[in-house]
Amino acid sequence: MEIFSLRILTIMDLLNFLRVMLIFIVLIVLGFLIFGSKHHHEIYFLGWMFILAAVSFGVRFFNYIKIISRAKYPLPLNLLCNILTMGKPYYFGKDQFDLDEIINDNKLPQTFYYINNHQHPILELKKDKLLFHGTEYQWKNLNWKYFLYIENPDTYNPQGKYLIEFTATNQDNIRIKNKIEFEKIKADENEVILLFVIHDLLFGTKASYYY
Repeated sequence: MEIFSLRILTIMDLLNFLRVMLIFIVLIVLGFLIFGSKHHHEIYFLGWMFILAAVSFGVRFFNYIKIISRAKYPLPLNLLCNILTMGKPYYFGKDQFDLDEIINDNKLPQTFYYINNHQHPILELKKDKLLFHGTEYQWKNLNWKYFLYIENPDTYNPQGKYLIEFTATNQDNIRIKNKIEFEKIKADENEVILLFVIHDLLFGTKASYYY
């Protein structure tokens, strides 16, 4: 039964908060076990049982408390959690839903602009088409991934950044690889990832399932 009709990204914020709270509670219990409860055998035992249960649940915690499976759009939320390492590959819900409805419900933009030029669109999502730097690609042959990119991994103290990399065929039937760098786009990073998940499920190769 659906109980969470909140925006997907609002639920993500809630899950992040719950994860931080769980880690905080685990650290408090662990500190109590190390420094304060060795002479209280029952409390000591229960504390370690709680620690072991928390570790055992791990990223499956949110599946157990049924937040993801009872959301209005459980599958996009579930896949977004997997991509952001907050979930496990247990798939809830259908991969078919109304595009306009989910876009409106979640107040998602479909055109993104350069951070320093709000008049020039860099990324546009138009149903079964994606436009990047003005070049049109079809979702049906587009593969994508979200990952930590390190440009010079062999240097001392290498710096990395998360980005989306996609490979698709342009109008000239040429296969091209592109990188979407979030610091160049006026957008919330999770909004872009969620839009990729939604369009991938409806029109694409369902690459989202590989997380």
